[in-house]
Amino acid sequence: MKVLLVQPGESKSLVGFRKLARPEPLALEILAAVLLDEHEVRIADLRVDPDLKRALRDFQPDVVGVTGYTVDVPNMLHICQQVKEEAPEITTVVGGYHATLCPQDFNCHWVDVIVVGEGEETLAELVRALEKGEDLHKVPGLILREDGAQVATGTRPLLTDLDSSPPPARELTAAYRDQYHFQFWPSHAAMETARGCPYRCKFCSVWVFHRKRCRFKSPERVLEELRTLVGDIICFVDDNFFQRLPRAERIADMIRSEGLKFKYWIQARSDSIVRRPDLVEKWASIGLSTVLVGFEKYREEELDDLDKRSSVRTNEEAARILRANGVDIWGAFIVDPQWDRPDFDALIEYVRRLKISFPQFTVLTPLPGTEFFREKLQELTTRNYELFDFLHSVLPTRLPLQEFYENMARLYASTTMSLSDLKERIRTGRLQVASLRRVKDLLSELTNPESYLQGLRDLQQRASEQLRNGSIGQLALGSKRGAH
Repeated sequence: MKVLLVQPGESKSLVGFRKLARPEPLALEILAAVLLDEHEVRIADLRVDPDLKRALRDFQPDVVGVTGYTVDVPNMLHICQQVKEEAPEITTVVGGYHATLCPQDFNCHWVDVIVVGEGEETLAELVRALEKGEDLHKVPGLILREDGAQVATGTRPLLTDLDSSPPPARELTAAYRDQYHFQFWPSHAAMETARGCPYRCKFCSVWVFHRKRCRFKSPERVLEELRTLVGDIICFVDDNFFQRLPRAERIADMIRSEGLKFKYWIQARSDSIVRRPDLVEKWASIGLSTVLVGFEKYREEELDDLDKRSSVRTNEEAARILRANGVDIWGAFIVDPQWDRPDFDALIEYVRRLKISFPQFTVLTPLPGTEFFREKLQELTTRNYELFDFLHSVLPTRLPLQEFYENMARLYASTTMSLSDLKERIRTGRLQVASLRRVKDLLSELTNPESYLQGLRDLQQRASEQLRNGSIGQLALGSKRGAH
């Protein structure tokens, strides 16, 4: 069969981190790899080439699969609508975090099938069953739409051996490669070595999606894939690369022995860093460039309220260890909608004191599918999923909205890296000149309150037009549209 896998496009209305990062569509490359032996597969990345109709006409697929996160839901639905309008006989399939945790949001006649959870085995069996005309009810891990209702086919167990998953089919995105970038690196490769997280942070959906389990690829499997990669930096997308410290050390030793010359970007918890500062030193010696650390809060009681299971003291020690080893800190902090101006002032001072290289400020957002979402459901000011981008508040703000976004913009304006620090990182190769224009454009938006507010106005106008036309907007907006 012919299978077209689609990466949704980016919202043009909103300021956001996606303008800083457009990584390769790793999830689709992994799914494509399991299909290629039996089927003809293409990937359409609408972030780069938005002409979906041309892709459909050129390829004439039998199946179209779409994946994405909460913020992508309206685009995912619109893609399925376009597919059905172009060729109603095509089977439309959606998957990913939001589709798994909130399948009801895809209960419409444009969506034929939902893949629940991990897609490798389920999608392969689904396409095989479609090709042979077999009963889809016998394929576990699906939600089918029948007579306007959703019918589940049963739970599929998680993959037990990640090493058995084939390398991503990166050749299918070769035409897009020069349009991908990750933060300050235009030449990069994204790589997954583990899935899941053992912690239970109330704002996070990762551990919910992975059913409270953690699984890992072996160091040997990691090295096997690393040998095939090209680029200036490898971005490990695991939620905590240092989750198993002996494994992370073994990978570092194998990289050194192999003589691989990359820079590395990872995510790591502060307590993992503090537990093994010698491991940070070892990774720094083989090219560790940047670590994204979810510091989240600068006050102990707020950190405890998130069930983060860490401490402010641990965060500060982790920052000291990273600085001591010359590793740039990508520090993530969560802004509470109920903050007042002094709270923003204190965070600015804290970030400056910790010497965070690249601070990232996100608004506390109840992600659909989490317990936190259920707790806050009645407080939501909007159900427009495009606004669940972590830069807009979907909960009531204590400050007037204009003033709240003025303070969001002030966070970035007051903590941006100095020109001298920026030049030093360029001189040492830790940042690339080619990325400066992109970073400058993003910061010009993040430091401008009007960027946040204009995005809201654009979405509200588009939503009103969609509702008047009876199109996809109504499904993604819910009853509280425009409450901002």
